[in-house]
Amino acid sequence: MTHKNNVPEITDISLLEKKLEDSEERFRNLFDNASDSIYCYDARGYFLDVNKTALEMLGCTREELIGTHISEWITPESLKLTQDDMNKRIRGEPGKEAFVLDVIDKKGMHHCMEIRRRVVRQGDNIMVYGIGRDITEKRRLEKELRESEAKYRDLFENAQDTMYVIDIDGNILKMNRTGLKILGCAKEEVIGKNISNWLTPESEKIVQKRRKKRLSGENVIQTNILEIVCKNGEHRWAEIKTRAIKDSDRIIEIHGIARNITENLILRRELNKSNKQQKILSYLIEGTRGGKTRASILKYLIDRSYNAHQLAKALNLDYKTIRHHLGVLLKNGIITKDSDGYTDLYYLSKNMESDLSEFNRELEHNKH
Repeated sequence: MTHKNNVPEITDISLLEKKLEDSEERFRNLFDNASDSIYCYDARGYFLDVNKTALEMLGCTREELIGTHISEWITPESLKLTQDDMNKRIRGEPGKEAFVLDVIDKKGMHHCMEIRRRVVRQGDNIMVYGIGRDITEKRRLEKELRESEAKYRDLFENAQDTMYVIDIDGNILKMNRTGLKILGCAKEEVIGKNISNWLTPESEKIVQKRRKKRLSGENVIQTNILEIVCKNGEHRWAEIKTRAIKDSDRIIEIHGIARNITENLILRRELNKSNKQQKILSYLIEGTRGGKTRASILKYLIDRSYNAHQLAKALNLDYKTIRHHLGVLLKNGIITKDSDGYTDLYYLSKNMESDLSEFNRELEHNKH
């Protein structure tokens, strides 16, 4: 009877033992093949168990690690961090959910490990089970990203050219100090506002045309010149280049660089105007009747201003003749006039003195 009654009990125990073995085997398989480092050490800090991932990361064998103290594998700063957390947990206080340790492998290389652990009491014994993920590469990339962003911010803010970022609708997201200075605006007056607020109607048409091209999928790579109206009403001209930033083929931002070409543009216009005046001057003096008289008038006006009576007397010519030639020179922008309250005074127009000197040099050269 006893034997028969004990058979089911023995069978149950065997089944439990088999399940326990299976469970332990699954646990060991999970423990050894986990992609994260898994370890176990006692209350004093001596390693009791560790998985393959941890051994590979440390570059050592199981025999070289088991029984060693954690202080041999982490920096003093990390040791203090883990001991402080351990003491809190032993006292029953909540510890950190996760923290980062600086782990040193067998070759002396440092690894940044994100640790999560649990303190387990088994009678009078305390054991620490931990899972560590190597985030060395992640931290390196984060550091490089921070450095890259810092370099970009430095370049962006200190560039001599205007740098800006707008959305696809033209709303300004960022603008550097150079751009704000040119506009004469504070940052708060610009960010969030549409770029059209600072463009002439003609330049706004150029921007709209570029925007339509981008939205239709065309590449916009050409350089354009935009006329900008500053806060004080002054007009500036900028040569712009832009680049679309995309996310999954959708334009999210437009980065632009604008070079202030106002001075160059004005000089070019003045040069063109000067060249035109030189051609007119040449025609009026060499190509038409009365050229010698007009040349004589201009020679007098180089030194100072004269009225018509003074020029007629100096050149010993009829007053009406002088008035006629002064009218021709005025009409073609070679001279200008002003009044002293009694009579009109005649001057060389702006830039005409240098143009006349150049013309005289060319004239003397052609004679020889």
